[in-house]
Amino acid sequence: MTPELLGRALGEAPDPEMARVAVSRLGERPAARAQLERPEIIPAAARLLGFSTAVADFFLAHPEELESLAEPGPRSIEELVAECAGDVARLGPKPGLRRFRRRASYRVAARDLAGAPVEAVVGELSAIAEACLRSGVAGVSGAAELAVIGMGKLGGRELNYSSDVDVLFVHEPAGRGAQDRASRAAASLIELLTEPTADGVALRVDPSLRPDGRAGPLSRSLGSMVEYYGRHAQTWERQALLKSRPVAGQERLGSAFVEAVARFVYPESLAPTAIDDVRATKARIEERVRALGKEAVELKRGRGGIRDVEFAVQLLQLVHGRRYPKLRHPGTLPALRALAEEGFVSARDAESLADSYRFLRRLEHRLQMVRDLQTHELPADPAAVAPLARSMGLGGAPDLRAEYARHTEIVRQLHERLFYRPLLDAFAAKPEPRPGIDRAGTEELLAGLGFVDPAGAYRALARVVDPSSRLGKVLAGLFPVFVPALAFGATPDRALVRFERVAGALRPEDGFADGLADRPDAARRLAALVAASSTFADLLAARPALAAALFRTPARERPLFSMDADSELVRVAGAYASRELRVPDVGRHLAGVAEGVATEALREAAASVPMAVIGFGRLGGEDLSFASDLDLMFVYEGEGTAHFEAANRAAERLLRAVRAHGWQADADLRPEGRSGPLARSMASYLEYWERWAETWEYQALLRARFVAGDEGLGRRFTSNAADFAYPETLTFEQLVAIRRMRVRIEEERVRPAEARRFHFKLGYGSLADVQFAVELSLMRHGFAHPEVRRTNTLEALEALASVRLLEDSVALSLSEAYAFLADVKCMLELERRVPVDALPATPERIAALARSLGYGERARHVFLQDYRTITRKARLAMERVFYGAGDADQPGDQPRDEPGTAEGRRA
Repeated sequence: MTPELLGRALGEAPDPEMARVAVSRLGERPAARAQLERPEIIPAAARLLGFSTAVADFFLAHPEELESLAEPGPRSIEELVAECAGDVARLGPKPGLRRFRRRASYRVAARDLAGAPVEAVVGELSAIAEACLRSGVAGVSGAAELAVIGMGKLGGRELNYSSDVDVLFVHEPAGRGAQDRASRAAASLIELLTEPTADGVALRVDPSLRPDGRAGPLSRSLGSMVEYYGRHAQTWERQALLKSRPVAGQERLGSAFVEAVARFVYPESLAPTAIDDVRATKARIEERVRALGKEAVELKRGRGGIRDVEFAVQLLQLVHGRRYPKLRHPGTLPALRALAEEGFVSARDAESLADSYRFLRRLEHRLQMVRDLQTHELPADPAAVAPLARSMGLGGAPDLRAEYARHTEIVRQLHERLFYRPLLDAFAAKPEPRPGIDRAGTEELLAGLGFVDPAGAYRALARVVDPSSRLGKVLAGLFPVFVPALAFGATPDRALVRFERVAGALRPEDGFADGLADRPDAARRLAALVAASSTFADLLAARPALAAALFRTPARERPLFSMDADSELVRVAGAYASRELRVPDVGRHLAGVAEGVATEALREAAASVPMAVIGFGRLGGEDLSFASDLDLMFVYEGEGTAHFEAANRAAERLLRAVRAHGWQADADLRPEGRSGPLARSMASYLEYWERWAETWEYQALLRARFVAGDEGLGRRFTSNAADFAYPETLTFEQLVAIRRMRVRIEEERVRPAEARRFHFKLGYGSLADVQFAVELSLMRHGFAHPEVRRTNTLEALEALASVRLLEDSVALSLSEAYAFLADVKCMLELERRVPVDALPATPERIAALARSLGYGERARHVFLQDYRTITRKARLAMERVFYGAGDADQPGDQPRDEPGTAEGRRA
């Protein structure tokens, strides 16, 4: 071997320095040096040694095995079985199986790193496992009477380097004695393959998918298996059978098992809960990954990961494999190919999903090659990512992370979209619809999607996509876009009725159909909005021209010129309903709409004196919800009775105009409340604040913000208000007043006491808890630290934490609670635009809310779990701000909670 060849081989390794060190160590052994000098071996050896410490350890222990890299080409199952049998005969069962598995796997790895197709790699890794199982069955007493059924990745012929090998064991004769013998043989086979030795394990055999799991016998008779899957199996157990195939032992018995259980996997009538069960299983997996904080780095179970592809494909197989036997492939890629060929997935979507799946599987292989360990997590260390990137043919760590983000995003988008493709075929205007996409099958699918009246839903959808109209033709092509938004709504049937009503109101002259052809996302926003809101559905049906607002999302910056408030409100609502706009941005956009309304109302009021409109509360803080009152004060420039009366008449006209625009205005925060004048001069405000204002009124000034009118006057108002809102020293009496006010609001305005736990506006861990904690902190520190002065709650929290005036954990708990609860409030108020302050009373309505918030399956349970956790942390954080260390013993100041609860006693 020439130095040039060696240098080129090392340079092409994922980690050239690692390869150089490993080759040097191996070269110290004469037997290994002789092999490495062979030009047909060194390229493959350098690639492996420059990437995997497990490979280096193996060849250091067994240098003679380098010979296997001379011809690393693919082997058939028959060749692998013979090779395995030869190793067992030469070395004994345990050493021989382990030596074979590692040698054969590293031979595949050499081809893998050289760019072998994913299908060839996973297929041969699966065949290697089959060869081990067959050799093991031949060497274990009694095992030859078993049928070994491959499940999971083994069944799908898609194993990776460190996969669990999922199996079931089936025996033929019934009876307790036969079961005991078969279970002992199965246990011996598992021990042979999985017992750790100096060479590790042969296979990680996992029989946990068997009936009754780990509590059940290792092997069952065929009759017992059929009885279990026919009567007792859950949906996930039947889903697992999609990948079942005989891999070792009694082939006839294995085939009989697969044939017998097929009718339970693909029944004549799909159980009404089957689709929900599959989604619930996926949701539980995602919950676990989220709880571990690994959603963005776990390429198997994380967002847009391998499981997303597998579950999407399996869901379609469960639904349509009953009528289309060609879809019954145990492997993910062959099944996806069949789904495309049969028209259930578009060819473009199938190709994109397959490409991303291959990328993720290649990356999974690279991660597991390094140490021959089960891992699916991208390393955080850039130095560890760089060789991974080179092994994938990418330039470096940033390139790999960018590709990973791109592929996971593709997978995530297609994961949910795939399921709706059959509806497109069912309703698209084709002269001769493809056989099998008939009305009965489509109604069954609609039922699985959550439509209570699938026959009615079918009729409504048929009317919506009626090809006799331009809009119907366009909507027919947008089924995968808008149907998911209806199906994921709180009540799909009601959402569809609203959607049909709005679609029927749209006139050809509005040009909505032509706009949809260019901007199809508007269909999704429309569907999401009418699914979430009866009020906006009524508005769009009455004024269909407003639907044009849905063609784009709200602009990041507020427009310089006046806007049509109703159009902008529809635009904000549509973006929020489709979850393109989230808290806190939705509050800012709603505040922008409200400011436009106030500006127009002031113009209509035709004030004869200079006036400014000042926003308070949620308007001042720019965190409105869809039914928020607009808390307003009015300040005017002028002197004397005439100016005073003119300003107050204008303020009255302005309030009426705001209400005429569909918003509720509230001026009760003004000095003297309802018994005081609506408008005052600046001098009058200053005199009131100096002489008569109470602590809560200074607290309200924290959120004062100019919104309309004379800007100079408005700025003077907010500047003067800040002098009172941020005192140089917060007195003990003021501190006590704020604490007592929070307690009194909760006790007097939320009754009965048990209602406080789910009153998200004023109750336990509520928006009020967050607001009071922030406002108390601002009044304590705002004078000495002007940089923390913010009217917006989340911005104030961020500012307080950035200068260490709030502990990070406290700020995080309060921010999380405010964003979460504001989202809850916005979603509930979107439905009818009436104020909502507490969670719905019925389980069904809570589940509907959770679905609207994107919780998916098991929505109510997971949502309530989150609600309790987040509000408990918010209450504790508020108490930390209110009472800190050593303040909580002040008389009359104890934090209040629900009487009799453990948390109340702790407080």
